[in-house]
Amino acid sequence: MNYKLVFAVIAIVAFSSVKAQENVVKVNPLGLAFGFTEVSYERVLSEGSSLELAVAFTSVEAEFTGADKSNVTGFGAEAKYKLYFSSSNDAPRGWYGAPLVNFSSASGKSGSSEGKISLFSAGAVAGYQWVFGGNDTGFALDLNFGAQYVNVKTSGDISGITLDGILPRIGLSLGYAF
Repeated sequence: MNYKLVFAVIAIVAFSSVKAQENVVKVNPLGLAFGFTEVSYERVLSEGSSLELAVAFTSVEAEFTGADKSNVTGFGAEAKYKLYFSSSNDAPRGWYGAPLVNFSSASGKSGSSEGKISLFSAGAVAGYQWVFGGNDTGFALDLNFGAQYVNVKTSGDISGITLDGILPRIGLSLGYAF
């Protein structure tokens, strides 16, 4: 029974020195201008890295062959692995670089016409994330820029959307860190 007490004391001492968990929940206000709503969750993995996962709902207008324009709706997901460079700040604060990958799929119907749009992108961004407030919590502002390879494919009766190449990427997210 004494070994259980010793193990409990060691565990309490070890975990009391561990840094508090850090999370950031953000929304992308720029996405609204392009027809999508994005919510992301960033989880700190170490002093210099974090993983950010995002989900998005898309609603864009597409032109169908032989039919009127109609709304196309769908969902997407994105992942970023952020490497923070600042020696004076721990993640999720400061300058960072991040590779990213994104996949989105949307479908729609107009009369007897229907179709699907698939988007894949991969690239890298550099940015800075501010956390305003106390040491453990506060409002977050994330600003980044970079480049990405984008490939858009359509199927069915959707026409007028073709994209395959490298594009610039600009990101702005607002949220709360805790």
